[in-house]
Amino acid sequence: MIEKAFKFLQSRDTVTLSNQSVEKINRARRLVLDFIGQGKTIYGINTGFGKLASVKIEPRELAELQVNLLYSHACAVGEPINSDIVALMMWLKIQNLSQGFSGCSLEVIAKLVELLNMNMLPLVPRRGSVGASGDLAPLSHMCLPLIGEGEVEYRGEIHQAEDLVRADVYKPVTLGPKDGLSLINGTQYSTALVLYALFQVRKLFLLAELAAAMSVEAALATDTPFRDEIQRVRNQKGQIIVAEHLRHFLNNSEIVHSHVNCNKVQDPYSFRCIPQVLGSVLDTICFVEGIVKNEIQSVTDNPLVFPEIGEILSGGNFHAEPLAMAADYLTIALTELGNISERRVSILSDTTMSGLPAFLVDTGGVNSGFMIAHVTVAALCAENRTLSHPASVETIPTSANQEDHVSMAPNAGLKLLQVVENIRHIIWIEFLSAAQGVDYRKNLASGDGTKIAYKKIRSLVKHLDKDRLLYKDLRKIDDFYNDKTFFQQIQAIANKPI
Repeated sequence: MIEKAFKFLQSRDTVTLSNQSVEKINRARRLVLDFIGQGKTIYGINTGFGKLASVKIEPRELAELQVNLLYSHACAVGEPINSDIVALMMWLKIQNLSQGFSGCSLEVIAKLVELLNMNMLPLVPRRGSVGASGDLAPLSHMCLPLIGEGEVEYRGEIHQAEDLVRADVYKPVTLGPKDGLSLINGTQYSTALVLYALFQVRKLFLLAELAAAMSVEAALATDTPFRDEIQRVRNQKGQIIVAEHLRHFLNNSEIVHSHVNCNKVQDPYSFRCIPQVLGSVLDTICFVEGIVKNEIQSVTDNPLVFPEIGEILSGGNFHAEPLAMAADYLTIALTELGNISERRVSILSDTTMSGLPAFLVDTGGVNSGFMIAHVTVAALCAENRTLSHPASVETIPTSANQEDHVSMAPNAGLKLLQVVENIRHIIWIEFLSAAQGVDYRKNLASGDGTKIAYKKIRSLVKHLDKDRLLYKDLRKIDDFYNDKTFFQQIQAIANKPI
């Protein structure tokens, strides 16, 4: 399911409901309506919410209850979250509701599908969910346009949903019993945050391996620690994979082979232990992907409708603790990815450690070279360490102590996304530093992977022969990361047999 989500994010293919899903949705809906017809009391359907669960709602007020739920719960604040994340939220909510355990009406789900296929994306402020009882505030903002309220991004502009309704761009839907609660009770915001981070991390991690390999060449470090024999006796899967990728990237490197008989005995840990550290990060990424895969396939609202046994049961599937812990864990792992990269950047700039010109530039003194580029890396690493404090232990009781333990998964996800952004810059600066170091290695050929990286970097940024405005070089970051052809070449080298 993660691959399916990533494919949707890249292609934005049209979303449809299968006949099987429609049947499941309608079956659950019938049970909800039957219970109401029998006068049964069901939480959130004909009662208030949270601490107000004991308040019975009269039949004539059931529709108003669901609309008021969206009105009152749309209390998020801050800048709108990335529209890609909003699209993921909508896709995940459709996936959740279409499994037929929510009791939401088919008309409401179909309207959500319609807006997503129109690429009409609600504006969702990023802060205001504690990740339990569902991501109530963000999901309320996401669902307001269904009833002709709220704000949306449509065809590159921000609109009031009611203006688009008046212009007959689309027609709003009328909420019935359980509809509003089904829409906003769930973990789709938390899931989308972590899923979007994973989407970026897949590419970023492979490039981090490549940057490390290029630094090995620039520092005249040995590739012996990457030999398969060493990894096999450790038996850690991520470590084995990372070492293999490094061997592929450095295969046929004249730079590495040029100093086989040098006097150095061992390299610093930031070079020698790349497989061990990056392998641990890779294992963490895989673990978090497993958690997110499970969540995508889960039903996370409340109460849940079980037509096969004729019951509607209240529980706690809306609690996003698995995502909160997973996001915190991935944040810690990526912080370590940045930490070890920073160490290599520092060593490349230190002439006593690398044998390269001080701060990677000739005529040091009048030129400062990469001195402050390293300082930027240090600042980003320090911020990452602060952000690595776990959000998942920061529970604060809400709803008059009815919701007395919450996950804070959205806070964990937002921190994670900031760390991902910081890591992008750290790795780019390592690439620039390593390419500068390779320039001093007597025109010897780089490895199969590192030579492609070097060529790509030098197509964007020229050698630093004297000080210039380095921020312009740093701003080439998106040109580097977004080159699909380059990345596909690197993927092919990483995975090909030698």
